[in-house]
Amino acid sequence: MKKQLASAEVEVLALSPGLRRYLFLTAAITGGCIMVVEILGAKMLAPYLGTSHFVWTAQIAVALIALSAGYYLGGRLVDRSTRLRRLYACILFAAIYLTLTLLVVEPVAFWSLRFNLEMGTLLCSMILYFVPLALLAMTGPFVVRVITVAVAGVGGNVGRLTAVSTLGSFAGTVMIGYVLIPRFPNSFTLYGCAALLMLVVAGYFLVWERNTSARGAMVAVVLFGMVIGFLGVARGLRVDYPGAEEVYRSNSAFGLMQVLESTTDNRRLYLNDYLVQNTYDPFHRRSDSMFTYMLSGLAQTYTPRLDSALCIGLGIGIVPMDFANRGIEVDAVEINAAVVPLATNYFAFDPARVDVTIGDGRYFLNQTSKRYDTVILDAFIGDSSPSHLMTLEAFAAMKNVLNPGGTLV
Repeated sequence: MKKQLASAEVEVLALSPGLRRYLFLTAAITGGCIMVVEILGAKMLAPYLGTSHFVWTAQIAVALIALSAGYYLGGRLVDRSTRLRRLYACILFAAIYLTLTLLVVEPVAFWSLRFNLEMGTLLCSMILYFVPLALLAMTGPFVVRVITVAVAGVGGNVGRLTAVSTLGSFAGTVMIGYVLIPRFPNSFTLYGCAALLMLVVAGYFLVWERNTSARGAMVAVVLFGMVIGFLGVARGLRVDYPGAEEVYRSNSAFGLMQVLESTTDNRRLYLNDYLVQNTYDPFHRRSDSMFTYMLSGLAQTYTPRLDSALCIGLGIGIVPMDFANRGIEVDAVEINAAVVPLATNYFAFDPARVDVTIGDGRYFLNQTSKRYDTVILDAFIGDSSPSHLMTLEAFAAMKNVLNPGGTLV
């Protein structure tokens, strides 16, 4: 036992300053990737299982149990051997697993629908994300043991490593929430996360690993993972819609936006996170969805004098344009900036005739000094209205911006 500890200590003492810094970089990147997988995993399941709290609860629960397992197994692994190739092999396996999820997410999600929603989401998340999250979580205890020479330095090493890993998690959270999801397809982002992990592994094996056979095997596995990931991304981007052709697709901060053109009749559909939000006749330049004209029609019927309107939620611009075409002054508040060019390019919305404010409807209500004859509440996230726009306080704010005799639709 003493001999094993002595050999491990010699290996620790042999760490170069460059390798020590690389281990901290590894901890930061794995910490960031853990957060990316945790958040992006729920988005990957949304097309099949929805966006209910069951999906997020399952994803968070699986992430927590995976982290617990990873911390435990990482400690056990490093106690047996401090050879760093073992740690980087685990990281590489996690990256390969993530690329494979791109290929199997659809069949696994449909299989989980055999169960009730609570159990199905938990099983689906467990199958897809438990293994890679647990493997990535092994980094922390492994690196702490490797960089610790004496017991007196344990506290400092744990503190530094935890701080670096947490900063990496913070960076990953910011990137996935504010940069990656709004701008890139989810499958592309997950592939990028896996590719980054593979590059981290490649960096260690090419620079510090002396075992040439292990280095060659690593190169082969990384190339295999890259190919699998590419196939997964290609499959995620290729979606067939019977009777329709996809003419536009883009991620945004508030979900995937799509425009489909019917191949059987003269219709165009707008989808948000795979849910149809409106239908449109491009030949006659009008909506085929009755609710859009109910919104403006009810306001015109029940408002004694209608000269100004506030639309909370732009949609594809049908309701605001209907008001504008009738000579009514229209303000619209839309939280998703990406909707405006989409509505302009595909649904004949004219931003020059509607004063559009990009922001949250509730904030606009609290800040504006203008008064309106009608307020149209047409805000949706997925398949429901945002809860903060459906409270007593929200309705009181809407009442405050209405002229006497004004209406809320």
